[in-house]
Amino acid sequence: MATDGAGLLALIEALRRDDTFHLTPLHLLRVLDEAFGIPLPESRGLLEFFGPDLRPLVPEAEADRRAEALLSRYVARAR
Repeated sequence: MATDGAGLLALIEALRRDDTFHLTPLHLLRVLDEAFGIPLPESRGLLEFFGPDLRPLVPEAEADRRAEALLSRYVARAR
């Protein structure tokens, strides 16, 4: 999804709807590492603007904008 241009919130919602995946902050970080090679220390910063249930604490557009700054460096390599 991210390689197709979807933002982080869309990715989180897709994982939330997947009955075979237990969405937690740590599992999200693991997915970002496995799918795109984003190191844990870098991806951990994404959690700053999400609550423990991975719902944004800031406006959705702001959450996606902030995430894009990090994801864009890695998603382009994964294509």
